[in-house]
Amino acid sequence: MEILEQIIEYTLSGAYWYLIIASVAVVLLENKNPVRTVAWVLLLLFLPYFGLLLYVVFGRSFKRQSRLSRKMHSQLISQTKSARTQLEPINDSLIQKYQPLINLLHKTAASPLSTNNQADIYTDGKTLLTDMLRDIEQAKHHIHAEYYILESDETGNAFKDALIKKAQEGVKVRLIYDDLGSWHLKNSAIREMKKAGIRLFSFFKIRFPYFTTKLNYRNHRKIVIIDGKIGYLGGFNIADRYTKGLQWGVWRDTHIRVQGNGVISLQNIFRADWSYMTKRVFKSDQYFPVSPTPNNYFMQIVGSGPDMDWQTIMQGYLHAIMHAKKYIYIQTPYFLPNESITNAIEMAALRGVDVRLMIPFRSDERVAFEASISYMENILKSGVKVLQYQKGFIHSKTMVIDGELSVVGTANMDLRSFEQNFEVNAFIYNTQKAQELTKIFMHDAQSCRKLSYWRWKRRPAWRKMLQSMARLLSPAL
Repeated sequence: MEILEQIIEYTLSGAYWYLIIASVAVVLLENKNPVRTVAWVLLLLFLPYFGLLLYVVFGRSFKRQSRLSRKMHSQLISQTKSARTQLEPINDSLIQKYQPLINLLHKTAASPLSTNNQADIYTDGKTLLTDMLRDIEQAKHHIHAEYYILESDETGNAFKDALIKKAQEGVKVRLIYDDLGSWHLKNSAIREMKKAGIRLFSFFKIRFPYFTTKLNYRNHRKIVIIDGKIGYLGGFNIADRYTKGLQWGVWRDTHIRVQGNGVISLQNIFRADWSYMTKRVFKSDQYFPVSPTPNNYFMQIVGSGPDMDWQTIMQGYLHAIMHAKKYIYIQTPYFLPNESITNAIEMAALRGVDVRLMIPFRSDERVAFEASISYMENILKSGVKVLQYQKGFIHSKTMVIDGELSVVGTANMDLRSFEQNFEVNAFIYNTQKAQELTKIFMHDAQSCRKLSYWRWKRRPAWRKMLQSMARLLSPAL
């Protein structure tokens, strides 16, 4: 018996260390950032059981090479090409100025520059929901929706009931919701929507053993597409706090309503996710109508995620920041950037660009909030004006460059949005929209407290330690 116990002990020990060594080898072969690689290797070696669990859940890279069959992939590309031939940009001085950025986004995300667009900006959740439900009510052919958070509260039920009504009228309704973010969506609501004829799927179900490989990769997109003619995207999810605010203040967010050829790119992003969930491709021309109304709004709607070869949204941010000449105004609820973005922001301020960063004074995520404050030393030293929004919680994800380029979308300025989440942003090349967002920023600034370097240095020692510890968790926040 003793010999058998020793054999079992040696076998389990050998198997365990084989897993540790194999995991270390995988970490090394992934060729990630050296600092992160060393951190994972040390964690695996010195905290083997806990480290292995953390690595399996948070450390493994996700690639979606096999998410689509070759036939399905060719169908997607074919439809995309047919749409692109109708999106030839016209000569425009602003477009010529930003052509390098346009080329970058096109090459890394297959997102062409689209013409004939109109974009309306929303900063109030109630107004957004009212207009969105109105557009849904007028749908004739299809409604496509994709959300990180969809809850069974008053706001969520109003959205659900609107979709059910249209499905019962014969409109094709497709819905994707993130399984983790929509944790509070009731099973009864899901059954009700399915019974009405809505086709819906949860993205990356959190079920053992799949949660160990997919828990860390979430669909953070917020998309609604109506008849291929109207598209919504931005920071607002479907839950009461987005329309009614919080007990301690307003929920300040930004969303846009797009009409025109930009909706084609948004449709393609939704279609790729839908094809992954269902293994089917919808490709009727009715899903991709071309805008007949001439307009001088140029934009690129860009998807980004762990399945892509490039961190497209992060690279777009980086390029825009590095080439700014006059000012950069940024709003983000979570500021946990990588080294490239941090350096670019600091260099912009040091060369004389007016850089203003608006973050929350109080956050819905305490650990992420504390971690973001730890990044402030060199940011403040470089001359960046850091503004903390005090009226409530600012969840807006926007950037305005020189009154010419504006970016609105779902991506926070943090590692998770850059590397691990599925995101979507609109890059808008239009002085009118950029100036409108600039005015919104200036209005929000009136509800902010300026964070000075002196104030930052004088925070308590326990707070400094808390923030430094929180920063270590940045990749997982």
